[in-house]
Amino acid sequence: MALGSIGGNLMPVLLSGYALRFGLSGAASGVVAAAQLLTTAAVTLLMARRAARPGRARMARGGLVVAAAGFAGAALASGPVLLAAANVLAGAGLGAVFAASAAGLAATGDADRASRVAVLGSTIACAALLVVVPAADAGLGTGAGFAVVAVCCVPAYVLVGRLPERSEHRADPGGAGRAGAPGRALLATVALLLATDQGTWSYAAVFGQEHARMSSSAVSVTLAVAGICALAGIVTGSLAARRFGRMPAMAGCLALGAVAKCAVVWTGSAAPYAVAMVVWQCCYLAVLALALAAAAEIDASGRWAVALSGAVMVGAGLGPLAVGALLDIAGSAGLGAALAAATCAAAAPVLRMARISDGAPVGAELSGVAAVARAPGARLDRIDE
Repeated sequence: MALGSIGGNLMPVLLSGYALRFGLSGAASGVVAAAQLLTTAAVTLLMARRAARPGRARMARGGLVVAAAGFAGAALASGPVLLAAANVLAGAGLGAVFAASAAGLAATGDADRASRVAVLGSTIACAALLVVVPAADAGLGTGAGFAVVAVCCVPAYVLVGRLPERSEHRADPGGAGRAGAPGRALLATVALLLATDQGTWSYAAVFGQEHARMSSSAVSVTLAVAGICALAGIVTGSLAARRFGRMPAMAGCLALGAVAKCAVVWTGSAAPYAVAMVVWQCCYLAVLALALAAAAEIDASGRWAVALSGAVMVGAGLGPLAVGALLDIAGSAGLGAALAAATCAAAAPVLRMARISDGAPVGAELSGVAAVARAPGARLDRIDE
């Protein structure tokens, strides 16, 4: 799963490499980045049904071969057009890997533990590559970072052989193992929620330097500390879910994270910015892990987990463009208000999903979802209605 999401997590350093290598403008570099991220998202969503069936390891290995070829092509590209084509190829391979690994997560016996380990491992692996990739570019020449990522596909090719092919036995709320695909409204709200997070993260350094009046080095240290502290959010969110249930835990993380996210945009001094950044990142990873666990619990076949993962990638791909446009048009005050409104709008369907995954009784206010969830063999694909 770490490699499947690596394109989005490494995009800040990969994108700067595009510009240095071929003299691309910021807009042109963004187009190349968006091509890879949106291709990953599209393939992840398209492969959701296939990933729900046995053969995930073979599917992941095929994706790794395609991704390795794409990253190798990007390392050797002699011009922007070839670079863009190689990134699209890499994105397609990563989408297959991400779909297979997300479905494998859902097939485990303990969805909360599996999602916690997956997000934690992905965060640590990507943090290491955020150091290694720029170092390779600096020491061996621009393009070497792509070669490093291509090489990472080799050990991953071996490790994906351990992906579970069939669902392990566990409690299945409402016959969820036979659930259909998640509704479009749920996927749209997940994409919206992740767009606010990824977009704000992309401009975090701008907010720190221009609004909080911090030096670039101080901002870098703050972002690094926030990234490290965010790992605690995964563990804390999981513990809260076990103690109170996923829905209350996710509601608390969403609310606190929304306040912190707006504070990052609005604050005009260093200390509140640093505190808000740490709190926001902790809540962000906690919500991500809880959402994946809820999807895995609802549908042990993996279709829900794969579909939500694809929505996450769509949001990650579109977020920086949307936040950048809002920042230019409405300024930081307007952007903060838009982020708060988007988070509130996205919360209801996501919390509804978490509540059903808890297996808790739900009332008529959910428009019949309770009856659907409890019916043997019921379809939960209309959870968003």
